[in-house]
Amino acid sequence: MSILFWKHESGIKGWLKSLVKKFNRFPYFIIVGAIGFFINFFITLVFTEFFHLWYMFSYIFGSLCSWIFNFVMNSKVTFKGHNIKHTIKKYFFYIEIYGIIGLGSLAIMYILTSVIGVHYLLSIVIVAVTNSLATYSFNKKIIFKYDD
Repeated sequence: MSILFWKHESGIKGWLKSLVKKFNRFPYFIIVGAIGFFINFFITLVFTEFFHLWYMFSYIFGSLCSWIFNFVMNSKVTFKGHNIKHTIKKYFFYIEIYGIIGLGSLAIMYILTSVIGVHYLLSIVIVAVTNSLATYSFNKKIIFKYDD
């Protein structure tokens, strides 16, 4: 065994190489997610402040719009080159899973805003950061089945 283990694929260099390979699409995912976040944020803000809807209704509508945007852009940009077979089926599965995630997000939004008293726009930011960390691998391995 060599003391200079980082020069071998099984050492630190190999570990870093596999880590980079595993997350090489992550910056694209974050950019698409950030745009989707701003779509959700803007729609929630406009519907709440200008149309005087309850922030939760506004958030639901904004989330649905951002989910559609995120699916299309992740399909076309982030995981470009994935197998596009059964895209409609994948979309409905994506919406089902995001619907389940969305229920958790709604609960967190409600607790943060209505129970704890955090402003609803800050609650959206907290929920978005939490969700983005949780959904990258799901999108990469299950929805788009993208292997680097």
